[in-house]
Amino acid sequence: MPRGASAGRRGCAVGDLFAMLGQPHMLSLLHLFASAPAPLRFTELQSRLDIPPKTLSARLRALVQGGFLARHAYSEIPPRVEYEPTTKVRELMPLFEGLEAWATRNSLTATTVVSMIGPVPPRRGAGGAGAAGRPRPEPRRAPGYEQPLVAPQTVQA
Repeated sequence: MPRGASAGRRGCAVGDLFAMLGQPHMLSLLHLFASAPAPLRFTELQSRLDIPPKTLSARLRALVQGGFLARHAYSEIPPRVEYEPTTKVRELMPLFEGLEAWATRNSLTATTVVSMIGPVPPRRGAGGAGAAGRPRPEPRRAPGYEQPLVAPQTVQA
């Protein structure tokens, strides 16, 4: 059995942390909160980070449940909700500073990363994609015949 296999089943603290941090937009959110001088509201976060509302809600919920953020709801009209970093997030600040210094020393920018690994694929639901965001497959054809073996499926909206 590989060395880390049993640790993964039991729940490795670092592995669990990396799984959480590896979710889309999670590091951007944590970095913003770690350096924020004041609590942030949902609309501020959405405009600063350009995150879809559903994704932002899910990430904020996970961070609150994990103890990374404190959520403060105020009984006002219109309702106001603010998110504030906890000590857990503030303790991450030296790590973000270290990563930024490392990236600067190694001339690593978003542009160089994209040139090394390629552009980010379009989000699901982009034009020309199937129901699950994947390109629609070409219909199968019998050798020597022009007609498809199976009629192409249409995606209903």
